[in-house]
Amino acid sequence: MKNQHPITIGGLAKAANVGVETIRFYQRKELLKQPPKVNGFRHYSDEDIRLIKLIKRLQSVGFTLDEIKDFLIFDRCCSESTQVVRHKSLHKIAEINDKIAELKDAVRALETFANTCGSKHNRSTSCDLLDCFENDWACCENSADL
Repeated sequence: MKNQHPITIGGLAKAANVGVETIRFYQRKELLKQPPKVNGFRHYSDEDIRLIKLIKRLQSVGFTLDEIKDFLIFDRCCSESTQVVRHKSLHKIAEINDKIAELKDAVRALETFANTCGSKHNRSTSCDLLDCFENDWACCENSADL
């Protein structure tokens, strides 16, 4: 449904809290249709604002633009759309959980690195970072005890 007052691309960008280039990018990626020009201007609707906000929200929970495109083929909820939403959401949850595990491992490694080679008690001048890395920072732990 069109608004009574058409929205220009600048107004659309402001209303959706994105840049004009973001709108053009979404149009190139075929996520948002480019309306025809009327009197030299393209006019957008409130539905376009809602669509951009949906795209941004789906991006914020981890979906890529290509994945989002798969959601946008549906106008309404139906048995097919709910299956797609469920499948893609569960897959994204698994991806995020894997990423969380990787990040937790990275935090543990950084804590070890900071508390061994980066320790203020480590006065060793013979601690070789490559050796320490290959040996899970064991040489730094030993030199920090001296």
